[in-house]
Amino acid sequence: MTTDAQIPPHASIHLSIVVPVRNEAGCIAELTRRVFSTVDAMPTPTTTELVFVDDGSTDLTFATIRDMARADSRVRCLRLSRNMGHQIALTCGLDAARGDVVISMDGDLQHPPELLPDLIKSWREGHEIVNTRRRNYAADITLLQRLTSRAFYWLYNKISPVPLVPGGADFRLLDRKAVDALRAMPEHYKFYRGMVPYIGFAQATVDFDGAPRFAGQRSYSLRQSWQLATNGIFGFSTAGLKIPFYLGILVVFVALAYFVFALGLWFFAGHGAIAGWTSIVALIFLSLGMQLTITGVFGVYLARIFIETKRRPPYFVREEIGGR
Repeated sequence: MTTDAQIPPHASIHLSIVVPVRNEAGCIAELTRRVFSTVDAMPTPTTTELVFVDDGSTDLTFATIRDMARADSRVRCLRLSRNMGHQIALTCGLDAARGDVVISMDGDLQHPPELLPDLIKSWREGHEIVNTRRRNYAADITLLQRLTSRAFYWLYNKISPVPLVPGGADFRLLDRKAVDALRAMPEHYKFYRGMVPYIGFAQATVDFDGAPRFAGQRSYSLRQSWQLATNGIFGFSTAGLKIPFYLGILVVFVALAYFVFALGLWFFAGHGAIAGWTSIVALIFLSLGMQLTITGVFGVYLARIFIETKRRPPYFVREEIGGR
């Protein structure tokens, strides 16, 4: 139903809201209430489906969604066979969404449902993709996570032809054309923050102030953030092929530390550890470290190719409930 022109302001739409969740039992009811309260208050006719993707929850998340689906046919849930990760759960939700317009958001209510009308307004103005950008940091984000996030965006934008806007999130609106374009991209490992700008189309950005987590604890660890970052830069790799990369970095740091130690002895004690030996050993370690690092980088890309050639399905649905 969408075209390159503006969408008539009173045209009805079929809206899908995709929410990947894992251990968010305390947020489900409030999220559902606020989403439908917001959508029902919009002046234009809207057919809505709220699509949860349960990414291997170990609490009462699925049972809570099941109760919501029994009470309201607009609620659907796809329960994955195990924890597949946020990006794969989002892939499952996009595959299942039936709407002409698809909005993805997190289930902890840090993405405010009250912003939905603003996203739809921008879509009606002719934007096939409406991104969001968070103006503030979440309260549970540590200083280390903030620094590593900034470092990632800086590095990514230095080496990637598709720039990323710092503060971006997986809270966005996608026109059906954009959804179909993303689904047509065959890679196994997804990084939607890079894939969305890559596909093009008319895009806009809406800024928002994120709210504190409504309930529960943050489950996205620093390790998972690191995995997402490396997926964006290199793609996923197997642990064995990553070992040379990390070992190479470690050896380089050891060599540099030894350089500092040897220079300290020379400056303060007037002699090196062993005359004529320090520079040779340090250079050997530095050379070895650089070789292992480069080999590790090659290994990461080779591992990605290896996984992609298998063409395994990225997820399996254990159970699906709800919907008309």
